[in-house]
Formats: sequence, C-alpha cells, structure tokens
Amino acid sequence: MKSVILLLSFFIWTNSLLYAQEWTQSLLQPDCLNHGSASIVVRDVVKDEVVLEYDGQRALPTASIQKILPTAASLKLLGSDYRYSTIVGYTGKIAGGSLQGDLIIKGSGDPTLGSDYFEDNISVQQWLDSIVDQLKVHKINTIKGNIIIDDSAVKGQNVPSGWPWADLGNYYGAGHWSINVNNNEYTLIFKQNPNLGQPTTILGFEPTLPGFELANEVLSGPANSGDRSYIYASPNGWHGTVRGTIPKGNGTFSIRGSISNPPTYVGRIIENHLSVHNIQVSGELVVTKESQSPTQTLYTHWSPPLKDIARVTNFKSVNLYAEALMKLICDQPSSSSTFDCGKKSMMSFYESQGVDVDQGFIVDGSGLSPRNASSARLFTDILQTIYKDSTWFSDFQASLPKMGKEGTVKSMLRNKPSDMVVKAKSGFIGRQRSYSGYIFISTNKVYSFCIILDNYSCSSSAMRYRIQNFLLKLPQYLER
Repeated sequence: MKSVILLLSFFIWTNSLLYAQEWTQSLLQPDCLNHGSASIVVRDVVKDEVVLEYDGQRALPTASIQKILPTAASLKLLGSDYRYSTIVGYTGKIAGGSLQGDLIIKGSGDPTLGSDYFEDNISVQQWLDSIVDQLKVHKINTIKGNIIIDDSAVKGQNVPSGWPWADLGNYYGAGHWSINVNNNEYTLIFKQNPNLGQPTTILGFEPTLPGFELANEVLSGPANSGDRSYIYASPNGWHGTVRGTIPKGNGTFSIRGSISNPPTYVGRIIENHLSVHNIQVSGELVVTKESQSPTQTLYTHWSPPLKDIARVTNFKSVNLYAEALMKLICDQPSSSSTFDCGKKSMMSFYESQGVDVDQGFIVDGSGLSPRNASSARLFTDILQTIYKDSTWFSDFQASLPKMGKEGTVKSMLRNKPSDMVVKAKSGFIGRQRSYSGYIFISTNKVYSFCIILDNYSCSSSAMRYRIQNFLLKLPQYLER
C-alpha cells in the first residue's frame, strides 16, 4: 500500500513538474532565449510553498527589482514614519545684527530635499527662503564666520563602484551625499541644429549650476531620434563632457543630468540667496566631512515619511533614493563607508529573517550596476518573509505600484481579469528584464513571484509582451 501511495505521489509530482516546465515554455521560446537565461519562481505565500519554478536558484542580473531589498528592509528596521532631518544652525553669538560665528547646514542623508515627487514637499527656493526668514527673525544681517556644509553623515563613496562610467553624469546615475537637493538632478537645455551631423549649442542649465563647466560634443541626429547623448562627469567634480546626438531641428531640446557635487552646490546657492537678501558673509564656504555641532538651531527641515520615500523609490524607480535607503540601514555609524556598512547590514538583516542570502551578489541598492546578480528564489523568499509580518507587509506592499494603473508598470496588464491585482517592481537594463512582487487572486489567494530574463535576443517589446501574457495566464495555471 505504501509503495502504491509513493508511486502515485511521484507520478503526480512528476506530471506537475512537467506541466510547469511545459507551461513556462510559452515565455521561454528559443527565438528570444535560445542563448539567454531565465530564473522564475511563483510562491503561494499563504501556504508558504513554491507552486512554479524554472531554474529558480540561477543568479542573474536584477536591474531595478533590486530596489525591493532596501525599501523593504528600511521600512521594517526604521518604521514607516521615520523622517530625515536637515538642520540649519549656528555657533557663536549674535550681537548688533551680526552673527559672531559660523552658519552650519547639517545633513543626514535626506535624498528628498526640494524634490517634486512629493505633493507637500517644499521647493529649494522655499527652503532657502526659510533660512533667510529665520536669520531675519534673529535680526542677523551679517555673518562674521563661514558657511559650513556638514557632509559627515554619509562616509566613503558617494557612487557605487560598480556603476558604469557612462551613467554617472546622467540623472539616473546621481550619487548620494549627506546633503542632496532637487533629486541631485538638473536639466541641460540645447539649441538644436537643423542640419544633420552638425554641432549643437548649450543654452543653459535649470537650475543654474554656479561654477560647473560642461564641454559640448553633441551633434544633431536624425529627426525624432530622441535623446542619444550622455553626460560624462565624475562625482565631486566641476567639469564634464556631453557627447552623442539629439534630434535635428530649429527649437530647443533638453536632457537631464546629475549634480556631481551637491554639498558644494547647496553651499553656493545659499551664498547667492543670502547676498540677494543683503545678508553679508565675511567668511568662506566650507564643505567638511568633520561633524559639526551647532550651538543653536535656527531651522530644521524634515523629509517626507519613509513610507512615502519607499513608495516613490518603487513607483518612479529612483536610484538615488534606493542608495540612500540602503545606507540608512547602516547599523555602525562609525564605519568608514556608509555604503559598505549599509549593504552589509541589509543582507545581515535578511539572513536574520531566515533568507538564504548566498543566492544574491549585491553591488548596490538600486540595481543600476550590471554586476548585481540574484536568483528568483531570493526575491520570492524575501517576499514570503515580508508577508508573514502583517504590519511589514501592509507598509511594503503599499510601496509597490499596481500593474495596469501606476508607476513604471502602468502599461502592463491593462486587460487583466477584474479579480486579479498585481503589485510589482520592474527592472530593465539592456537585454535584461525582470519583475517581482505579489499577485492577489480573489480575497484569500496571494502569491509572490519573480521573473528574471537575461540576454534575450528578440526585441524588448516582444519580450515584454511575452511576460505580460505569462502573467495573464498565471491564474489559469495556479487554479488548475
């Protein structure tokens, strides 16, 4: 009798496995993946069991689904209501309208100052006005000391070493400092040239970047060819080069770049703003990695709550925010590298939750580095762990956009069944696509999933179409 039961169980398991492999072939046709790789896992998080798997432990480049790791960990470790602070204070004393000391701006790594991603967030102009207002409240019209930008909260590298050089000067390659502003981003405005292959002209920067010099090697490309240019600029530098093409034409064309030295930039715009409002500064602008302690606080700016930062990180796929949140997890403030500390703390945390972290090779928090590699199993295991904690799950799943409605997955699954909701993070780098998140079918069926496809040879749109069809048909497989 036992032999019959074992044989029957083996037969059912074997047929289920063969069905799963046959079913996933609709996604893995050789015209797209003959020379590529895939890692796919679907897990029933209610029953805590894997229901579909294809090479689930294969480590492949993750792209932006990597952002799941720091957003989820930071929400659990710091709480959804955590806020960064940026303090404006001073040392010395005030006498006769003069501050006999230094004006200090002390950052904590807030990546959101001046960002327009948040509905109630103040602009940089409003922040500068608030500083002036507080100086006037204290009747300060002269500063006899320095303007000191305290950049000590973030130690070590500002940009992950695994990021490609071609990305660093562009908006998505913005690094992270103790002081950050405008998402560390600017707009570069060109005057187009109507003739193909001819030089273009830089008209200006928005916002203006005092002291930043950019050599222009951008030529006019075919009409409607889009942005095919790259800005090359090193972190902490004040020189760069922009190369490539923009469409030919008679108007203007804009691209987005990264502010390469935010602390110094912030110091310079503060200097300019004080000058405009007739507040004289006799000292210098000083940017320091040595921690400064104001004796009095003039003004504290608080960031949006962490739950909103995590939501923007996953909805808009903001690399800067993901790197900031990974550093925020650092549990050793005295570490010489907040980046290394944050990365280690993040993975140690997941290991403490019972996740096999050996399935992941982590280079950064955002997924921009092509050297990141993890298995689909790692992501579904983490999503399973999150689901088991109701508060954590509630906070985290709210940070994921709904396919067909929101964020970077707005155009996916627009014709899905009404009782199916998919909340997921997407990823894309070159010949790689990835998606990971939760699938809700009716009220009591919840699945975590991860799809990572690498080095596919068909078009990106064709691969995306097949992933969409795979997800649309998934309930049919799960309900078999």
